[in-house]
Amino acid sequence: MKILILGGTGFLGKYLVRELAINASKIYVVCRNKHKNTFQEFTNIEMVTGDITDTEVIKDSHIKNAILSDCDVIIHAAALYDVKAAYQEIYLHNVVGTQNVLQLLKKTKNLKAFYYVSTIAVADEQSECLTEDCLPIRTVFHDNYSKTKYYAEKLVREYAATHPQLPIRIVRPGVIVGDSVTGEIANVNGPYYFLQFLKKYDHLIKKIPIMPMTFNPNSHLHIIPVDHAAHYIFLLINRDLYDEQLKTYHLICIDPPKISQFLDDISRTLGLETQFQPIPSNKVFSFIMPFLKIPKEIIPFMFSRISYDKTLTLKDLPELKNSKYADFKKIFS
Repeated sequence: MKILILGGTGFLGKYLVRELAINASKIYVVCRNKHKNTFQEFTNIEMVTGDITDTEVIKDSHIKNAILSDCDVIIHAAALYDVKAAYQEIYLHNVVGTQNVLQLLKKTKNLKAFYYVSTIAVADEQSECLTEDCLPIRTVFHDNYSKTKYYAEKLVREYAATHPQLPIRIVRPGVIVGDSVTGEIANVNGPYYFLQFLKKYDHLIKKIPIMPMTFNPNSHLHIIPVDHAAHYIFLLINRDLYDEQLKTYHLICIDPPKISQFLDDISRTLGLETQFQPIPSNKVFSFIMPFLKIPKEIIPFMFSRISYDKTLTLKDLPELKNSKYADFKKIFS
């Protein structure tokens, strides 16, 4: 198998490339110049200068044509993941970048499959369950990341409809957290905002027996460790029979914790005896959160009622049952 990957130098991408390098005959990793020395330990990996925000994606036309004649699989895992990013910047990376990659697909000679890494954040917040084969109709968004990834997946699905000969796989990971063994993370996001807050102010919080916090105690944290997500994508690629043209997978740990459980777990880990009292979302708390270094954009996720269908995912990927919060929650310490 010969693979072209966009986003191979990102947090998830680095894990995925190392998994794929085990048995791929060749992997082309598109990167900016600053990443040219990545993966030097692998002889079957070639770093190629490029940028998905550039219409050509790969700068050297000669190299690009050679790669597009050679590769069997293209993986688009590149994105700007930052709920606080300016809309113009995040739109350029996530929507325009995806448009550019889709144009690249049209120039391939022997492509067997296209893998697109989306996100569960495409879900409509008013729905109670997101099925794997559905992209809901959305008009309201609370953060730029969700909005741009939604429209990027919409582009991929529209491409699939007009190119029925090409097997396309959409992978929707949950919130990607640290390595399940080492706890390594690339940056602070999702549940780490709360962990960072509790660690910073633990000396004050220890004096408070009950602390109000805006969240729904029955909402779940739909998370997955980065190494788990990479391994499962690797398995999907290597066992793909190309039996259906379009498939969508939800990669979330099998036992996502309730927010109340997560807060209790990290509270105990930090030696706190504080009980977190859930309160409704309100303007006062929304005003306070930025001062606590917690982005207000994540508040809607604290009240989400959504569950995620995994029927096809568990059929094609029964190993997902092994991804258990109970086994990796120790990394939040």
